[in-house]
Amino acid sequence: MPTETQSSLLFDGRRVNISRNGNHQYWIEGEDDRMSSVTTMLGHLDSGAFGAGLGWGLKMARENDGDLDAPRRLSKEAQDEGNRLHQAIHEFIENGTVDETNDLFVTWMNQVGNHHEWSASERFLYHPKLRYGGTADAFSRPAHTTIWDWKTKDAESYSKHGGSIKDNAQLGAYAMALREMGSILTPTFGNVCYIMRDGSGVDVVSVDLDQGWELFKASHHIYTLLKGAK
Repeated sequence: MPTETQSSLLFDGRRVNISRNGNHQYWIEGEDDRMSSVTTMLGHLDSGAFGAGLGWGLKMARENDGDLDAPRRLSKEAQDEGNRLHQAIHEFIENGTVDETNDLFVTWMNQVGNHHEWSASERFLYHPKLRYGGTADAFSRPAHTTIWDWKTKDAESYSKHGGSIKDNAQLGAYAMALREMGSILTPTFGNVCYIMRDGSGVDVVSVDLDQGWELFKASHHIYTLLKGAK
């Protein structure tokens, strides 16, 4: 992913230019300091990720005639599929473009996209004090009051385990960063939209942004300690 830069409008009329690169780093124009992303800082919350990932990998290998490369290939395919979905939703919100060839997008559009008034998509943000960055997937009206995050999920796994607590922390961190940087985007509500990869449906889950922020603050502290111990 090449370096991208966005100009964000603040409440006081000024603009701040935020850049992002392919290493999940963000920085402000004129500053050398590279800030880690919210998702990077939340990575250690996957306490059971290794066990769950190992179990999933073994299952995928069995279902593909013992192909040990199948988990890596399928994971890459799921990531690419998620990126295409994000791009299709972004084009729909920003330009009204409808990608009828993308089945996941069509599912999202029919169940979510056509039922809300969208105001912004894929907006960079940063927290000036805690020094982290991120990209908010979307905002809906009135007055940008709801912040959204898109997640693709395996339907079977989601039916058993639901979403991740990390998703709450992610949106809480985004909302607080927008307030602290003085953005005109000031969400008071948050939704995580889980889109099933098999096209079976969409689940929209409301997030307590204040609770998510408290979780992120604790995670940020742990991340800082772990980074300092290396």
